[in-house]
Amino acid sequence: MTLSALTQLLVRLLCILAGALAFSFLGTKTVLIPIGQWYEMNKAQDFDDLSQAYVLALVAQGILVVIGGWLGDRLFRRLRRKQLDSR
Repeated sequence: MTLSALTQLLVRLLCILAGALAFSFLGTKTVLIPIGQWYEMNKAQDFDDLSQAYVLALVAQGILVVIGGWLGDRLFRRLRRKQLDSR
């Protein structure tokens, strides 16, 4: 691998990682935490209900990470395409 190819690979990985972390953080702060607090206060009757809600929140968090990584990769590809078109 040349230095340019290695640099592009690192930038792509950083875009994927940044997208995954950012989308997961925003989804957690804006959706999962408020829903979890509402469920805990209004609907949960025992610890089993809370543990099931926790598992669902972990699954949702995983889905958000995958979607964020995909969006980060799309952003990298779009920026790369614009860079190649401008040459």
